[in-house]
Amino acid sequence: MQPQNAVACIWALAFVLNAWGLAIPESHLATPCKTLSDIGTRYNEAPASTLPVTGSSPLSGDIISPTPESPVSTLPVSESSPLSEDIISPTPERPATTLPVPSSSTLSGDIVSPSPQPSTRAFDGPDFLRGVNIGGWLVIEKWMNWELFAGFDASDQHSFDSQPGAEAALQNHWNTWFKEEDVQNLKSNGINAMRIPIGFWAYDNDNTPYLKGADAFLDKAIGWARGADIKVWVDLHGAPGSQNGFDNSGRAGSVEWQQGDNIRRTISVLKTMAEKYGAQQYADVVIGLELINEPISWGSNNIETTKRFAADAYAAVRAAAANPDLMIIMHDAFQGANSWNSFARELNAGDGFGIDAHLYQIFVEEDLQLTQAQHIEKACGWSSGLADANSVMPTFVGEFSASSQICVNPDGSTTAGTSCSVEGCQCQSAEFDQWNDVMVEQARRFVEAQLDTFEANSRGYFMWAWKGPGSWGFTNGIAKGIIPNPVTDRKYPGQCDK
Repeated sequence: MQPQNAVACIWALAFVLNAWGLAIPESHLATPCKTLSDIGTRYNEAPASTLPVTGSSPLSGDIISPTPESPVSTLPVSESSPLSEDIISPTPERPATTLPVPSSSTLSGDIVSPSPQPSTRAFDGPDFLRGVNIGGWLVIEKWMNWELFAGFDASDQHSFDSQPGAEAALQNHWNTWFKEEDVQNLKSNGINAMRIPIGFWAYDNDNTPYLKGADAFLDKAIGWARGADIKVWVDLHGAPGSQNGFDNSGRAGSVEWQQGDNIRRTISVLKTMAEKYGAQQYADVVIGLELINEPISWGSNNIETTKRFAADAYAAVRAAAANPDLMIIMHDAFQGANSWNSFARELNAGDGFGIDAHLYQIFVEEDLQLTQAQHIEKACGWSSGLADANSVMPTFVGEFSASSQICVNPDGSTTAGTSCSVEGCQCQSAEFDQWNDVMVEQARRFVEAQLDTFEANSRGYFMWAWKGPGSWGFTNGIAKGIIPNPVTDRKYPGQCDK
């Protein structure tokens, strides 16, 4: 182990154990961790408080911003909690709560040994990332890849890869879904970055049905991006055991990521990825590595364990990456970007640690009741939470979309829903290529309001996805006119200033 690796390992260990209220003798701070498993074994040993979980979905895109209508209340947390002054994003069923700081918590300022000096690491990339996700390529999802799944008795990548003929089908898919000319087209649309999802099985598929080979195509995409002067953000989209039970993790159903050896295995995969994509030969194009995509914070997952993972994974990736400017990004675990402010302050990584929030208005019932004007108002309202987080750490919107569930009348007014009765009205549930000019205008207004909010209050965004059905496809949106081309163009400027 190199000296700088030892330091990173020591401080990660100090950070996590102090979060449990445990002290490390100063003499031990001079001893480096021997192996990754020195950290990994802690996940089944450490006490963790359980946060109450409601039946409401976290996918509403809410960012922490208490209001008089959604007051902040206090929620008891055990002394082992590493959560310091974090606020959980409110929903109508779950008001915003603050978490008190236990006196023994490392996040309250008590450190066994003097803190490392603040990092001077700076983000080495464009001032602002305007990107798209290359979703549905190296991690397949049936709703996006219906043609690929045709003829297979499968619902997700796990079951698909188990089928006869899957390997040949995947090879054809990888070769045809996304090509070099697509990268050049993205450049012409004003895109300067791509977030590319990939599963853990590309690097470690032991004792799983998953098929390897996707990483070779990631390598190709990085080369194409270099040629187009586009930056790449590599995203670990699926983790061992499934971090969320969604098909985007590779396997829908149960969530077992925080059980057994899965977290240690995740960090091991991240270390492999960091050694490769954090090498100096990639420093001109790979600007970030995301530790994990969308880990849930309810059910089988505990947010405290997730934050311990983030601290350990950050240390492992930082130690393994030769490129000191590689940004290490963590998804906000559906807690709101600024719920990670205290964590970022204690991590003390400067611009080396970023947070990723996914902001949609299509997945929860409350959003399905909004008119388009209300969707736009909500998008503009994301500003305060994003700005708060961005003042502490680089903050990105790693996913969002043009989709909402509205109907539009000939006069331009809108209603919520999938059906309408006014003569000449149309709903977004109609075939995308049949959308009329009034619907296109309303969708464009919504997209521009989101982009304006992100431009003013974050360090970048990535639309989901480059290719997808209807308004979920960036290329579809460019062709139809619901997405500006280039993405910095505006037909409806200043919507969030009103």
